[in-house]
Amino acid sequence: MPEEYDVVVIGGGPAGLGAAVKAQELGLKVAIVEKEEELGGILIQCIHDGFGVKLFRKALSGPEFAEIFIEKVKNSNIDLFLGTYMHSVERSNNGWRINLITVEGVRRIESRTLLFALGARERQWFEINVFGYRPAGVYTAGIVQRMINLYGLLPGKRVLIVGGGDVGLIVARHLVLEGAKVVLLVEREAELSGLPRNVQQCLIDYGIPFRTRTIVKEILGKKRVEGAIIQKVDEKGRPIPGTEEFIECDSVVFSVGLLPDVKPLINIGVQIDPRTRGPIVNEYYETNIPGVFAAGNLVQIFDFVDDAVMTAFKAAEGAKKFIDGEKKPYDVKVIPGEGILRVTPQRIQWNVIKGEKVTFYLRVSRKFGESYIKVFIDGEEYKKFFRVAMRPPVMEEITLNKEDLVNAKEVRIVAEDKK
Repeated sequence: MPEEYDVVVIGGGPAGLGAAVKAQELGLKVAIVEKEEELGGILIQCIHDGFGVKLFRKALSGPEFAEIFIEKVKNSNIDLFLGTYMHSVERSNNGWRINLITVEGVRRIESRTLLFALGARERQWFEINVFGYRPAGVYTAGIVQRMINLYGLLPGKRVLIVGGGDVGLIVARHLVLEGAKVVLLVEREAELSGLPRNVQQCLIDYGIPFRTRTIVKEILGKKRVEGAIIQKVDEKGRPIPGTEEFIECDSVVFSVGLLPDVKPLINIGVQIDPRTRGPIVNEYYETNIPGVFAAGNLVQIFDFVDDAVMTAFKAAEGAKKFIDGEKKPYDVKVIPGEGILRVTPQRIQWNVIKGEKVTFYLRVSRKFGESYIKVFIDGEEYKKFFRVAMRPPVMEEITLNKEDLVNAKEVRIVAEDKK
């Protein structure tokens, strides 16, 4: 007979670890399935600090943050399936049957609930319409971090970086510290999207040149990168003819965003939000399929790992509620209105616990100065939150009293300039 669990967590990164630890604390029988040989996910290659400020009130490196949860897992009765690929899941009499591929062969386990914490994948260069061959020397930022931090390998000596977000900025600085020369960093938008402190500390302090409203049009070289053609773009992102320029380099590193890794969810019928590109979830991060939960960067891309882990805690609580047979008497839709690019959770469904609050994570659709995030319940303004400034790369969060929301049909969140 297959081993049976209350919760099987798919993914052993920060969200998966947080979900497993919380579920075990709630008295559930838990297993983690992780395709790599070690736990920790992307955190084990992120040696810079800044993790854990919200959860632990101190700045930790990625490995330090992960180790806190890894130790909790090791000191618990959580079962681990490392180096294990989740081939498929299917309905069973008691919930779900998970088909695993291990080094020892095929194995099947069963679970009353599934909690997906698959994280996100990096966008590749061909997804942003960069032309050229496929020579050695083309990397994503995550691969570069892994090469340097885990294996001590330098990806190149003269590096061109594409993408001005926080990860691109941090990788630029790291390459310089390891002895490489970052010849240029380019960003499609009119300004770098990373935090101002990272622009200062990672680029300006190290004299790394950068250009905005600039793209890589083509990568040159057949066996190894020999250079790249860059080109200016207008305010709508359209290439400007005649602005092409050759940049000599031996490596090109792309840091052009993350996408939730939703394919396994789509395979079992989970509905995907075209705005977040992750699953549609309720306040306990349950998908449209009862008993199937999602957490972390699989739901939407978070700025801080602390927030991703906090969604995992809520998902674990949701799994407990499902197993205990709690009902969902509400179905309140949460709508991103004018000025809001995306928001999670997208629904309110579970019973209210007295004093319970719901945290919404959202991004605005454009740059704002002094402004408000406004919440409307069935068309009536309910609450507003003042902001000195907002911009799309920076996630905003607001917290509302759940008991004020559940009798509504619709909750709409908008962003407006202060008038």
